[in-house]
Amino acid sequence: MRKNPVITIAGAGSLRIPALIGSLIYYKETLPVAKIILFDIDEERLERVKAYIDLTLKEYYSEAEVLFTTKEEEAYKDTDYVLCNMRVGVDTMRSVDEKIPLKYGLVGQETCGPGGFSYGMRSIGAMIDMVNTVRTYSKDTWILNYTNPAAIVAVALDKVFPEDKRIMNICDQPYSMIKSFGKILGEDMYDLEPRYFGLNHFGWFTSLKNVKTGEELLPKLKDYLMGHEFKPFNAEQRDPSWLKTYKNVNKLMQFFPEYVPNTYLQYYFFAEEIVKDSDPNFTRVDEAKLGREKKVLDILKKAGEQGNLTDIPLMQGEVFGNLMVEVVDSIHNDLNKVFVVIGRNGDLIPNLPEDAMVELASYLGKEGAKMIPYGEVKPFYKGLIEGQYAYEKLTVESYLEKDYTKALQALTLNRSIVDPVKAKLVLDDLMDHSADYWTLEKKEL
Repeated sequence: MRKNPVITIAGAGSLRIPALIGSLIYYKETLPVAKIILFDIDEERLERVKAYIDLTLKEYYSEAEVLFTTKEEEAYKDTDYVLCNMRVGVDTMRSVDEKIPLKYGLVGQETCGPGGFSYGMRSIGAMIDMVNTVRTYSKDTWILNYTNPAAIVAVALDKVFPEDKRIMNICDQPYSMIKSFGKILGEDMYDLEPRYFGLNHFGWFTSLKNVKTGEELLPKLKDYLMGHEFKPFNAEQRDPSWLKTYKNVNKLMQFFPEYVPNTYLQYYFFAEEIVKDSDPNFTRVDEAKLGREKKVLDILKKAGEQGNLTDIPLMQGEVFGNLMVEVVDSIHNDLNKVFVVIGRNGDLIPNLPEDAMVELASYLGKEGAKMIPYGEVKPFYKGLIEGQYAYEKLTVESYLEKDYTKALQALTLNRSIVDPVKAKLVLDDLMDHSADYWTLEKKEL
């Protein structure tokens, strides 16, 4: 019988982690865990989730040993999987990423456009340090990276650790979309096997088969989306801006109906409209604080005050947590289930750069991801992807080389910006607010 794994959750003070614990509880029969290590460098953030998580695990998962820690050695020394959920700069810097671009008429979003660039510049160094630390204790530990912006982080980790085969970069948005497709089609999402190509937050679904019947369901899905508003499976729980994000898939398909696009493509195709609809004083970070995060904080506070779980719901069923646990399950138990994963292209898409970190359907087993070759992509998609990948690559190089010119080139290439004047304005402003995390030497024109 395979050994029950030890799992470390890095960034465990996040308000997403209580629901991840709920996912570990939900899957404990198929993936029994020997020990759960909850690690965060910020003791205050860790304390706010501790009472609820501790009570929950004692009630529902007493079989698992539990450790809360702010010490790297305790977090990484004897663990099989590190689930990486960092947010460098926390909500303070997220607010900077979302609001500063709007000053210049640019998209204010945490993973796309100039906000994504800024977040990426913070995440790169922290992730490199984390991988180096984990590897001082074990070369075999799986590092499952969900740290955003995943596209930029994946390029950086591949460049710095090209031979490390136990780093996996993955995003929950394709998973969330597949779950939503299943609800629309009346299908169990686990019977649906996708084909997908692109980069993280920049890709398209091209096939959706029922693995039991062999039926290709993408035409049926496209017919539905061309005539009905696209809603996420959990629409009643989503903030208003997220509902608009899904609705923009319908709009994009009116122009390009061949494939079903990732929701994040809205920021590159409808940038002017999104800026016009944005409030520079109230962005998604503020919406989250007043919505989902407030609900979680209220539950955490009640658990801490009561010291028990009476009348307190078990947080469970969130996409983020379920995906993380299912990925560990598929690797640990060699299930070879299909997930959409980020990895080095090589010749998987022959007419794209070999070093591009592409996002493709992949089988996950004990050897990691076996990405399914896609073949050549058509000129329209090739052009879009090459431009976006050049932006990602230049962003990483600007950080590693401390090269201001490459940073400016990266932002000018980004479809949500294009204008070099605006690119310089927003770059310089973001730099002024980010000195504690990344620095470049400004150049005057």
